[in-house]
Amino acid sequence: MTQSGKGCSLQLGLASSLATAGALTLGITSFLANSAFAQSLITPDQNLGTENSQVIKNYLGNPTEALTGGATRGNNLFHSFQEFNVKEGRSALFLIPNSNIQNILVRVTGSNRSEILGKLETSAGSNANLFLINPNGVIFGPNATLNVGGSFVASTASGIKFADDTVFSATAPQTTPLLTVSVPLGLQFERIGGEINLQGKLEVPTGKTLALVGGNVTLDGGNVNLQANLYNLKAPNGQIALGGILGTGTIRLNLDSNNQLLNFPNDVALADVSFINQARISVSGEGGGYVQLQGKRITLNDASEVFADTDGSQNGRGIYIQTEQLTLQNGSQVKASVRENATGSGGSILVRATDSVQVSGTIPRGKYNQGNPSAFFTNTFAYGRAGSLTIETGKLIVENGANISASTQPNSQGKGGNLEVTASEFVKLSGFSAFNNPNGLFAQTRGSGDAGSLTITTPALIVLDGSVVAAGTIRNSSGDGGTLTVSASDYVELSGTAPNGFPSGLYARSQGSGDAGSVYITTGKLIARDNAQVTVGALGVGNAGNLEITTREILLDSKGQLVARTTSGDGGNINLQLENLLQLRNNSQILADAGGGGNGGNITINIPNGLIVAVPEENSDIRANADAGKGGTVNIDAFRVFGIQPRESLTELSDITASSESGPQGNIVINTSDLEPRPELINLLPNQPVEPKVSQVCQAGTAQKKNSFTITGRGGLPANPTEALNTDAVLTDWITLDKVAETSSGVTREKNSTNPSQANIVEATGWVINAKGEVVLTANAPTGTMHNYWQKSSNCSLPQ
Repeated sequence: MTQSGKGCSLQLGLASSLATAGALTLGITSFLANSAFAQSLITPDQNLGTENSQVIKNYLGNPTEALTGGATRGNNLFHSFQEFNVKEGRSALFLIPNSNIQNILVRVTGSNRSEILGKLETSAGSNANLFLINPNGVIFGPNATLNVGGSFVASTASGIKFADDTVFSATAPQTTPLLTVSVPLGLQFERIGGEINLQGKLEVPTGKTLALVGGNVTLDGGNVNLQANLYNLKAPNGQIALGGILGTGTIRLNLDSNNQLLNFPNDVALADVSFINQARISVSGEGGGYVQLQGKRITLNDASEVFADTDGSQNGRGIYIQTEQLTLQNGSQVKASVRENATGSGGSILVRATDSVQVSGTIPRGKYNQGNPSAFFTNTFAYGRAGSLTIETGKLIVENGANISASTQPNSQGKGGNLEVTASEFVKLSGFSAFNNPNGLFAQTRGSGDAGSLTITTPALIVLDGSVVAAGTIRNSSGDGGTLTVSASDYVELSGTAPNGFPSGLYARSQGSGDAGSVYITTGKLIARDNAQVTVGALGVGNAGNLEITTREILLDSKGQLVARTTSGDGGNINLQLENLLQLRNNSQILADAGGGGNGGNITINIPNGLIVAVPEENSDIRANADAGKGGTVNIDAFRVFGIQPRESLTELSDITASSESGPQGNIVINTSDLEPRPELINLLPNQPVEPKVSQVCQAGTAQKKNSFTITGRGGLPANPTEALNTDAVLTDWITLDKVAETSSGVTREKNSTNPSQANIVEATGWVINAKGEVVLTANAPTGTMHNYWQKSSNCSLPQ
């Protein structure tokens, strides 16, 4: 029994051991099967002959495909694959045969795109650059990463061109390739390349380059980058370049450049570059890096961001964008700012968009950082100066709470950057934000540094709905305001307010302790209506700036304003140089007032051949008043002034004043070219402000009466053109006026005499239409088509 028991026990133990071994064998088989299933699909081709690339699977027991072999030429290592795909959770590791290798060049010669769902690596300790080209396209999945010692370039180019004109081609691989020791010079496109799509998080070491160049290039943040502070592409203090190309040509490549990395042929067709779902790229770091974006249409959507911020003491480099159409929307931003505690200057942003730049909206409600505007920023938060921000385009559109800013921020000591906009068609600012964000262009200071300058050159500048163009100072700042210069060959139109009541306008005013900046406008016509304004005023303790406008005409309507007013400092100066017309309608104002003990500013209006027109009952004013200081000076040189009168103090009518509440009164000097008629004798129509000067009525014949066209000045009212001509009509002679000077209550009027030469006056006998489409009365045989009266002419002559 015992023996039998022992035997049974032995048999059971053996069976158990066999079962365990079987289970172990099954587990190993299952593991190997799963590993084989998860392995990356990387297949070398046979185009390098004896130097073909080789794949070692599960290298050192890791989920890694080690890539060895390849052809070595000097500092270059060449690999060639039929298929190149990296599975999720696995790595493709390029082994370096020696430490001299500087460039690893990988081509894919098959007909399928490459899918990089895992990691691309180079040997530890190597700083070699890695190039991957596949003309069919390259996809980086959401878990794609990099672990390389040098720069990384992915492209859908046909081949890599070298300095000696040889090409490592993926579309025409050679059985006996001509490989080179030369340096990679560019990416050669012989056909339209496939797309590059990136959802992963690729990063290169500090100071290195990361470039994606192909057909359409898309970065997809997956709506997780902002909340997790992640980046699709990151090159600290390095370079990032994204380029889209649809045509044939060679894009020159310079990985070591501190500026432009990619040089596109001038005539090449470009593809699109898109940022979606909070995509983000960054070259921020010590000194800040450089970003280049180039494509036909470049779009940043869904709160996507491009960063080139500056840390430390080194100066930043900035961002360069070249495209036909550039769009930033839904809270997307392009930034090259100076971060806190940095002493280096910020990088610059240069945008060249041949068709348009559109910056629109904020991050929608419910998204992360809601309320952040779509924007370009070169701001400073520290000691370093903000970088410059330059936009060259056909049309610039800033709307619905968007910002373009080169300003200083609270507690910063650096100077603001310069903002320069050149638009060959127009600049338009409109709309408002649901979060009451100001919409506009800014070169202002919020800290102790002075604001930079803001310059706009365009045919038309349109500022609506409470939008702002500002080069002033913000509350609690101590720096001075900057200079705002506008050159708009056709017109400047300012109109309306934001929902919170903030008026549209051009601002170089001071709200802090510093002085306001100045505004210089040169345009064909300036319109400010519906509470809009141009201001160089000072709301703090600083002085107002200067406002100078050169134009053919100005219309101020419905509380439109030109302002150089101060709260406590001296009023600013307003200098208007016009050709034709200055209209003030419906409570509009030109102000150079001073509060506190400040002196009123000076207002100069020079329009010697034109008119100043207002309606008395509409209470529009021109004033340079003061509270306790001296009243300012108003100096007007105009052909005629209608509907607005100089007075000692403000009334409910339209006034010109230079008074002081408790200080010395100011001066008003009005120089006109003729006597001004009394207001009660003028029936001023808004659309017919010019009073005719000459009256002529001709004597009709007795046989037949006919109508007359009468032009009258001081000779009385014209005859009704619908009635028959009166035989008792009178003729008004010229009146010669001597220069008259009248001084009353600090008001000086000067009238220039008019002495016309005597000449015969001949009745018009017909009319013609000239080349401008104007009707011209004539008494001579015209060169154009004559339109004769249907009645006989009357005799008309000067009295003897």
